[in-house]
Amino acid sequence: MSSYNAFAQFYDTLTDNVDYKVRSEYISGFFSRFGKCGGDVLDLACGTGSVSAYLAKQGYCVTGLDLSDEMLTVAASKNIENATFIKGDMTKFKLPYSVDCCVCSLDAINHLIDFEDVIRCFKCVNDCMKDGGVFVFDVNTQYKHREVLNDNAFVYDEDDFFLAWDNEYEEDDIVKIYLDFFVFNGRNYDRFSEVVTERAYSIESIKEALINTGFEFIGVYDELTDNPPCEDSERIYFVCKKGTDNG
Repeated sequence: MSSYNAFAQFYDTLTDNVDYKVRSEYISGFFSRFGKCGGDVLDLACGTGSVSAYLAKQGYCVTGLDLSDEMLTVAASKNIENATFIKGDMTKFKLPYSVDCCVCSLDAINHLIDFEDVIRCFKCVNDCMKDGGVFVFDVNTQYKHREVLNDNAFVYDEDDFFLAWDNEYEEDDIVKIYLDFFVFNGRNYDRFSEVVTERAYSIESIKEALINTGFEFIGVYDELTDNPPCEDSERIYFVCKKGTDNG
């Protein structure tokens, strides 16, 4: 087993505290409020397909895109009806068809350390969307990186594995996350290590990038609410749509 395969294998356990049903309904609420209810949706950086599964249950035809073979293998194993999973880089992908909406969830945008990659990602999303299509995504905030993740460590003791999670804060709101999995093999423990790097961006810079890549900015919201972000918001949602003149 590779290090990232271990991460993919246990990802759903690590995110067991995430209510994907509530989160997916929140996201699709923006789709129907500002765009179209139903239709084709791109689940960008779909991971193990948990959001895809709930959107498919709501009647969407889902395309899940991710760069990780291991994550896609887990997603495909769930046999989600009305969902197709494909491999692709979120900064340089193309689809053979246009979608009505797009979601990118659980701070996948934060994994883009170079802001030029964020811009490239937004441009790819805009290019694959129909006019009026709604794009919803969330990010970890600068507050979370500076005050919550900053040089803190966490421990997870699960039935199948033990995880030591250590954060290191760097300049430019970058956090390096060191993950050490200890997986019981029947006699002793195998160790698998993975490093994940995330960067937080200001609301203003993200908003400007969206507008510059052809989106109409609708709003930014505190997690799972219709309220504006607070000083101590840890996760926020951006909502925008492709204008009818971006053709």
